[in-house]
Amino acid sequence: MAVAGFESGIKSVETLQRALGIHDYHEFHRVISALVAEGKLKATKGGKDTNGKIPPLAKKYRIIEEKEEDFCEDLIREIEMNFPLSFNRSYYKNHISQYREDREWVLKICAYHNRSDRPLSEEMSINERIYDIFRMEKLGTDSRLISIFKKLNIDFKDLNCYKTPEPFIYFSKQEKRAHKILIVENKDTWYTMRKLMKEGLGPFDTIIYGEGKKIISSIEEIEVHQKQYFRNTESDYYYFGDLDDEGLNIFLKLKEKVNPVNIELWKDGYHAMIKAANDPMCWRKYKVQKSLNRDQIFTVLSFFSHEELENIVYRFSENLYLPQEILNHRILKKMWGKYVRIFE
Repeated sequence: MAVAGFESGIKSVETLQRALGIHDYHEFHRVISALVAEGKLKATKGGKDTNGKIPPLAKKYRIIEEKEEDFCEDLIREIEMNFPLSFNRSYYKNHISQYREDREWVLKICAYHNRSDRPLSEEMSINERIYDIFRMEKLGTDSRLISIFKKLNIDFKDLNCYKTPEPFIYFSKQEKRAHKILIVENKDTWYTMRKLMKEGLGPFDTIIYGEGKKIISSIEEIEVHQKQYFRNTESDYYYFGDLDDEGLNIFLKLKEKVNPVNIELWKDGYHAMIKAANDPMCWRKYKVQKSLNRDQIFTVLSFFSHEELENIVYRFSENLYLPQEILNHRILKKMWGKYVRIFE
């Protein structure tokens, strides 16, 4: 039978411990001793060359090969013995070839779950937990791992994990409560606006950095970070991003997220973008992203004239978009200059 994912060969005791994912040495010693007793491992040099630990193990072990039919029976017994009661066993018992493929990862999850020091009693972030199990921190969104979880009928909650939304970055001129809040999709525009606000310009008292689609996740931080400051039903929320299909879709998803707080597009900003785009080269090419239909675009951008809307829809159909960076420092300063006394 394969041990720790290895079908045959001689492996060091350290290699076997890493592959089995068992950090507790006494638990690891128990597992290795059981495998030796079952005839699945054999110590090299008669076990005389030990690892120097107490209780000792051989430095190296030979993995004993066996017949295919016996191997499958052993795998089924392994599932019965190693899977925690909360794990689904039926899928892998009925799909042994898939179990063989996933076995290394599955055994590490099982070993972690069964550890005597009960690491699952301590809450961790998803990447912290994944690293603690696999010694790899970037598997949280790995499709193979998610597939294994589904087969075991578990999720990250069963591993006592919490999600970590994107950092919530904002700048505000108010200390107690934000009244007029603008969510800005791109970094350069956000920094330019922050620079102008520090000069006392602009109609907003708070700007939030959206970082593209990440705002859909990071906006959740409002629930845990200054909830009172932002969750004011009297506050006015606005969104400003690239004039494209994707940017508008981000806005629509945000509307659902911040409900019951209302959020609107920053109309003055979008009008100014169209006015500044006096050269067709201002519209940039992007990959096909058709998430909104014509009627949806007309509804979301209803503050434009019919002629302007037809032009925008045509540009979208040609896979063109207008970056919000078209409103550079010079244009924004001119626009925001009339608000110079708003915070004085």
